[in-house]
Amino acid sequence: MSGLPAVLVPHGYRSLPVLQLAGAASGLCRPVFLVDPSDPDVVATRRLLDHLGPVVRTDQPFAVLVAELAGHELAGAVAFRDDDLVLVARLAAALGLRFHRPEVAERLADKLTQRRALASAGLPGPAIVPLLDPSDLEAAAEAARHVDFPAVLKPRQGSGSYHTFLVEDPGDLARALGEVSGSAGAPSAMVLEEYLPSMQGATDGPFADYVSVETLATSRGLVHVAVTGRTPPVAPFRETGFFLPAGHLDRAATAAVLSTATAALEALEVTTGCLHTEVKLTPDGPRILEVNGRMGGGIRDLLLAASGRDLLVDHLRGALDLPVDCPALLPCQRFGYRFFYQPPVEARRLVSLSGLRELASAPGVESVAPHLPPGSTFDPRLGSRSFLFSVVGTAPDLAGVAAARRQLDDLVEARYELADDYALAEGGEDGRTVGRAPQQQAALAERRPAVA
Repeated sequence: MSGLPAVLVPHGYRSLPVLQLAGAASGLCRPVFLVDPSDPDVVATRRLLDHLGPVVRTDQPFAVLVAELAGHELAGAVAFRDDDLVLVARLAAALGLRFHRPEVAERLADKLTQRRALASAGLPGPAIVPLLDPSDLEAAAEAARHVDFPAVLKPRQGSGSYHTFLVEDPGDLARALGEVSGSAGAPSAMVLEEYLPSMQGATDGPFADYVSVETLATSRGLVHVAVTGRTPPVAPFRETGFFLPAGHLDRAATAAVLSTATAALEALEVTTGCLHTEVKLTPDGPRILEVNGRMGGGIRDLLLAASGRDLLVDHLRGALDLPVDCPALLPCQRFGYRFFYQPPVEARRLVSLSGLRELASAPGVESVAPHLPPGSTFDPRLGSRSFLFSVVGTAPDLAGVAAARRQLDDLVEARYELADDYALAEGGEDGRTVGRAPQQQAALAERRPAVA
């Protein structure tokens, strides 16, 4: 192990599972973990991290951090979260490692900077304006004059549809900004971007009107390894799942999507790493939603299930500037899927959840992973992160993917307390009790999220 090249790997909340990383790195490289010691996920996994490789803390001056990392004789760097891109880029530049250049990392991490870079390169896209202070309603009203409604309000930095809203008019924008300002952990800077309309027919049936392109960028160029389809999101913009390959696109549509992704990556001057580019199907052709400078969440598992290819190994090899013999649009023997069971937007507390055991035994299902237990509370402003559980599996064809999504509704039942009958008050053994008006005591609803 000591003779293997070292790769810098930031780790923390919502990062790649550390044992997945260790498995892919086995025999190829040794990880050097970069961590924020205050991160609860780091605290929970610290003993495991210490066992798998050296751990370097971020809570020290940049020059000291560079000097400590230099002692590990790093040969490459990777990142699996948007939040890590800029720091790792700065460290990689200081250490002479292959990674996104700092200015490229800024374009990948900041939605406003990215959209302006795409526009400067001539890629058509929606108008976008910054909202530097979500509580400044006068500035928001001025910004609203420069976009057409409907529009999307979202953080300049972030993922998972966190604090992302569809706003229909300036009044709706003011209401949404009030929601943001009243939320704990609200983003400090946001953008308002025109909403891209859907191509006619793109939202018909069980699939969504956008896809993603999974790309390896190495010293030998860009390789698009897969196009991933999506199931329709639920309000406000919460993801319900994805599948690959995107077999619902014909050859011409696939070629147009890939060409658009290539143009965007070239415009952002991306030359290395694993990329996840979201593309919407509009009446004017494919349009970039956003380019993410890291591997898409869950994509590695789906590619492994559908094609047998481990994208994470290819990613690590690319970071080390080793040959990556990966073909474009990997041939898949089956479809892989991962679905998220989202509560309805009006749900505020999960009362009960049943049917997971039956779902885990259904044909094609490989795993069911509970995420939130009964008693959990919801805040739709937090985006896609508040799903109840996820399910991963395979299907022989596209019809099988749609059937697998439907079986979530057939087998799983969730009961919620809803927004208009739910309130929090001090008290109770855990410091919080549920208070409801007397006529609403029985207002528990059986609801299932909207699906294909």
